[in-house]
Amino acid sequence: MNFIRDIGGLIGKAKGSIEDGIQFVYLFLQKQSRLAERNSRLEIEVAKMKIERDVLNNQIKTLKQLEISSGFKESNTKFNLIGAKVIRREPSQWLNTILLDRGKIDGVKSNMAVINENGLVGKIISVSDYTSRVLFILDPGNTVSVKVLRNNVMGVLKGNGDGTCSLQYISTGADIKVGDIIVTSEASELYPSGIVVGKISNIYNRPGETFLDITVVPSVDFSSIYYLWIAK
Repeated sequence: MNFIRDIGGLIGKAKGSIEDGIQFVYLFLQKQSRLAERNSRLEIEVAKMKIERDVLNNQIKTLKQLEISSGFKESNTKFNLIGAKVIRREPSQWLNTILLDRGKIDGVKSNMAVINENGLVGKIISVSDYTSRVLFILDPGNTVSVKVLRNNVMGVLKGNGDGTCSLQYISTGADIKVGDIIVTSEASELYPSGIVVGKISNIYNRPGETFLDITVVPSVDFSSIYYLWIAK
């Protein structure tokens, strides 16, 4: 009888241990669930704060750009300028074009020059009543009559399609240096003269060639343009 009683006691203790173990696991899982829920809420709050920070930074950047652009118009009275905002960058097949919020009702026409405070952006290539499309100087299909600001050596600028441009038809004996500033020339039929275009970054004299191979880095940062000016 004592043996049976002992066995019964052991079984009771084992049963109690199992119940305690199950309760422990249950409480542990419950605690982990609360921690996971809390972490999830914290991650959401952090994500919201990051979004709010980015929105605020973009607003500050936009205000600074508008302030700079406003001062640019006041200091460039020789141009009849129409302010325009970029409303869309074109799809992949139009990498070197953007859409502006100004059109025919604002007096915009094809082939008008588009600039910002840093220099020449491109030209208007199509116009609707309320919008217009700009072709960047970066595009291989866009050419600009230009000159070297330092000594008025004339040439033609053409986009390379890779974020740079080529300065063409400059003879091998011309006085050209890396760092020379390039501006639009009086020979241009589309662009007003004297607009900064970019800076010479590389000059290569190919043996047997009549003209120099010259690379120009545009003065405009095309990755961050927002507010532009159309020169009437």
